[in-house]
Amino acid sequence: MSGTAVALHGTVLVAVLVGIPVTWRALERSVDPAPSAPRWWYRPGTWLAVVVVVLLANQVLFTVWALQARHGDLSDLAQDVPAGWFALADHNRAILWLAGHFPASGMLSVTALRVPSLLELPFGLLTYLTVLNWLDPRRYRQLSRPMVFGLTCAVYTVTFCLIELALGTPYTAQDLVLRLISGVVCAVVLPVLGRRRSAPDGTGAPRTATELVTFAASTAALGYLVLFMYDTVLLYSLGRVGSHVRGALVAGGLLAVARLGAAWLRRRPRDRPVGAGLDTVGAGLSWWLGMFLVPALAIRYELGFGSWIVAAAAGALVIVVAAVAALREVASRLRVAQDPAALRIWLLQLATALIAAGVAAGAGLTSAAAYPETRLMRAAVLFVLAATLVCAGSDRLVSRRASLGRRATSPMVSPQSTDQLEV
Repeated sequence: MSGTAVALHGTVLVAVLVGIPVTWRALERSVDPAPSAPRWWYRPGTWLAVVVVVLLANQVLFTVWALQARHGDLSDLAQDVPAGWFALADHNRAILWLAGHFPASGMLSVTALRVPSLLELPFGLLTYLTVLNWLDPRRYRQLSRPMVFGLTCAVYTVTFCLIELALGTPYTAQDLVLRLISGVVCAVVLPVLGRRRSAPDGTGAPRTATELVTFAASTAALGYLVLFMYDTVLLYSLGRVGSHVRGALVAGGLLAVARLGAAWLRRRPRDRPVGAGLDTVGAGLSWWLGMFLVPALAIRYELGFGSWIVAAAAGALVIVVAAVAALREVASRLRVAQDPAALRIWLLQLATALIAAGVAAGAGLTSAAAYPETRLMRAAVLFVLAATLVCAGSDRLVSRRASLGRRATSPMVSPQSTDQLEV
């Protein structure tokens, strides 16, 4: 077993055993009043867009440097990284023109294997926090504490540094310093940003089927765009952009439509209570995303550089803890312990939804994909969609049955009493 694998095992262990109680405590606390009104520039998605623009600009400048200063020969760097890196966009007319006219291209050498080391941590964290803020702004603000984000940045930074040491490029020493700087900056800045109000007060996890489907569509679209960034920008391979253009345009369009739809749904009044099934799905997603924040990156790299058994065990533990927390929350809200019949119906709903969602997620995991993240994302989205559809249908059946029961037991006015009233 390699030293990297052993170190990753330890990182995953610390991330799970320390991260779970830290995040649980944060998610149990009430949200402090925000010091300002909600503004779009407080949202993590806004700053994610800024990081994406900087990464794209760095990739263009790197390509200019590679073509002008290295004449497209990056074989010395390619031998230190996995296959698939450095597919240059050396046939793109705009890039070729820029490479032919850019002055002092030698100054652009810093774009090679260094700038992404500074930006990969905020890119990953802001992506995760954007999804969490979409799902439940209240949970996002609960987790925006120095202890939670400090631990998250420490675990992510250690994980990234272990991968840097495993690759061993000529710039490893510089990259380690840049990643440490990035970790400290994120640990200081992100809690300040998270304490600001990014959504109106009272905005919580989605509770209706339409809201949950909209969230799933938003997450799937953003996930595709993130994987597109990894396959092209973070692997220094702008030459592969063409193969992703159609998918990126579709994902971008879906993301825009889904977020506009989510904003419209937030403004609509909820004219009827949400059933127990959908309430459980919303609460479960909220707890799951919150509890996975700290160990998410370590578990992901454990799959590639460590042991899938360790990764699966750690992931399963987080899922079980999040499920217990969600069930406890929903049970207290529904007071099912006071109604054995309601408890049985609720458990039957959850069992049916879990079976259907498990089958859907299994289909997503077993289907072919270029990256393990693609299979995981596909499985998660299919799990949410299947659970939402089953719970929405069963909630409607339960509501209809309860309505019929109330009608059957409602007092009837006898003909005799009617005659007396007429007299």
